[in-house]
Amino acid sequence: MLDVATIERMSAQGASRPTIVALSGGGDSTALLHFLAERFGPERLIAGIVDHGLRRGSADDAACAARMAEALGVPAHITTLSWDEGANRNQHFARRRRYTALSTLANSRGARVIATGHNRDDQAETVVMRAARWSAWYNLVCMRPMTPMPLWPEGRGLWLARPLLGVRREALRDDLRQRGADWIEDPSNSSLHYERVLTRLRLAEQEAAGFDPMRLAAIAERLAPLAARIDAEAAALIERVVRIEYGTASFSTQDWLPAGAAYERALALLIAAASGSGYAPHPTKARIMNALMLSKRRPFKAQTLGGAVVRRQGDEIRISRDRGALYGRADGARAIPRLVLEAGVETVWDGRVALKIDEPGWAVVLSRNAQPELEKDGKRLPLAAAAPRWLLKERVQHLLGQD
Repeated sequence: MLDVATIERMSAQGASRPTIVALSGGGDSTALLHFLAERFGPERLIAGIVDHGLRRGSADDAACAARMAEALGVPAHITTLSWDEGANRNQHFARRRRYTALSTLANSRGARVIATGHNRDDQAETVVMRAARWSAWYNLVCMRPMTPMPLWPEGRGLWLARPLLGVRREALRDDLRQRGADWIEDPSNSSLHYERVLTRLRLAEQEAAGFDPMRLAAIAERLAPLAARIDAEAAALIERVVRIEYGTASFSTQDWLPAGAAYERALALLIAAASGSGYAPHPTKARIMNALMLSKRRPFKAQTLGGAVVRRQGDEIRISRDRGALYGRADGARAIPRLVLEAGVETVWDGRVALKIDEPGWAVVLSRNAQPELEKDGKRLPLAAAAPRWLLKERVQHLLGQD
């Protein structure tokens, strides 16, 4: 039932390190925990349990999941999330906070791989939801068996493994029944307030009427090799023609022809890196930006996208951080806050530069020209005092899975 290739990659990435198993206590993650405990041995696993604190009884469920893990000999760690008043608590933000908690746990335990129980039904549902948002075909690749952690900068150097992606949800529960193992049914999985639950119900109705929803999962699988080829071409293009210096990426338009999918993907990667963003811009937006900056009919000077600004000067394209994203805008976008540095600890500022300073009390602030500086008690120092290490190349590699 396990994806052997993914298991082998997991083992290679964490040969001498533990693997974090994202455990909710539900059927999928519980089945995953059993499989991995058999495959790797419980001593190589840590059950990462995140209590979102969004419903009554969640703490009890987290404690129950911990007992399940410990019964298999797998140590468990519970992270309980707290929410500020008025904080956005939708599924997207909850997922990001869950991944942040799991990444923090992985980094604290020296792990490089976080395994989740996503299955083939999840894949089919994700294809439907993304198609409903008019996603470009590239986004229909959806979940892959092994990818860099979809989180930045917290997920630097970490991998997300989904070894159950080829297995149907009910098959996982059948296996647990044969083992005599229990699992927890999360009441939110039946709440019609969530898009995924509604999608799941619609697919169940269609399957009952004779449609095989796994044909949708197959769409993602068939597109994956094409997406991988485009990524490889984009990586080669960036390596060949792009200059990355400090917080800016630049290249000549003469080296950016003919335009095509690899060029648009490369542009999206560079925009994500220059902005420090957690995600690359939508492929359609990257395609439009690529066409605009190469257009001979309409003069192109500067356009913003995804927190970065793309400028053209003669034949040179320069991609850097959008000043408005740093200082805030009249439309309500907030300025980036000052960041206090912890002495002796590497800290990432704005997703773009890693800093480390020995003396406590220093914070990163912005100068008038939108460049970061160090400030303490009214005294300012250049960023060089914190041994800056710009992360644009690393960000591109992370997005491409070249970590």
